[in-house]
Amino acid sequence: MKKQRVLAGLILLSSLLFTFTACSGGETKKAEKKASTAQTSKVELSVEGGNYIIPDGEKVDDETGFLALEVKVKNKSKDKLEVSSNDFALYDKEGKKVSSEHVYDSNDHFKVMSSESLSEDKSFTSPLVFEVEKAGEYELHYKPTYYSDEEQDDGIELKLNTKEYTDDTKAVEALTNQYVTAVFYGSDEVKEADKKAAGKLTLANDLEQEQKTFKEEGVKALKESFSNYEPSTAELEKVITQLQNTNKEKGQVTYSFKEFFPTSAVVYVRPEVVLLDDVDTKAITEKFVEENKGKYTDYTSVRRDAEKYLLQELPAKINETPINTDDNMSGEGYQVKLEKKDDKWELNSSNESRNYYFQSMKETFRGGLND
Repeated sequence: MKKQRVLAGLILLSSLLFTFTACSGGETKKAEKKASTAQTSKVELSVEGGNYIIPDGEKVDDETGFLALEVKVKNKSKDKLEVSSNDFALYDKEGKKVSSEHVYDSNDHFKVMSSESLSEDKSFTSPLVFEVEKAGEYELHYKPTYYSDEEQDDGIELKLNTKEYTDDTKAVEALTNQYVTAVFYGSDEVKEADKKAAGKLTLANDLEQEQKTFKEEGVKALKESFSNYEPSTAELEKVITQLQNTNKEKGQVTYSFKEFFPTSAVVYVRPEVVLLDDVDTKAITEKFVEENKGKYTDYTSVRRDAEKYLLQELPAKINETPINTDDNMSGEGYQVKLEKKDDKWELNSSNESRNYYFQSMKETFRGGLND
């Protein structure tokens, strides 16, 4: 068996408290209060929201993360306003400056603030990313760098508390695990921990149909492994079902992020499951030989009945086989892509050639059987 190896209208006299609805348990909530806003005679500034992200190649934990603030700038003057990311600075409560990060996602959809030119009464909104403590107090400072001394306007400061921003990483990880459980394990039960972690986030995938298709593909691939015996669908389904049940009971899957952004994510999925190459088929064959010595006079019948016997004994042997990882899988696991569409996350399970990581992962979850 072959195995193929994310308060308007006030002039700022002092720093304003930035207030935003707190989010917990992985749920994404809309702000119940207006975005914090401050202004000078020339500029109006507001932070419209924010999300925690994970740039490619970065590691985060429960204490620190990368916060993408949605910053809106409006020109109130009659002159053209030139704005750049260099006009902004973030300071922690000790007064230490935090530099903004230049990050991007693999789809090139997430773009941080660069530079903009605004005519009178025009505005733009763009993210600024900072590495922060997830429960810290900070001040976002804005002061244009291009003004002459005669033109210089007072700067703007907005206070914010980083614990009040959305972090959906655990929720999307839970959605990925829901997919694995439903499709690859053939289970319709969602773990309570995954329900809690996912919150209001849901998958756009048709899990029922994908579950059915995955099993059908496994049955077809297994059938192609037999050349002398013509197995029934029921016999093949019994083996695939046992493989799924065994993986569900003792298999292990770990998840980590390659990258995470507000509308896209790449998750590493690392499964440890039963691989059919590890099943002791030799013992099954030897048992068949021992039980049938001298009963056959032609090779055709022997091969046919030996394959039938192997198929019948496979479920029990699968249950006894220890879990393992695919030799061809990278150390962190298979890359699985998700994209947010219409407030739902869709895991890319397409059969496109460029989605080869997912195809390889599917083969591993069905014991290494090729399509």
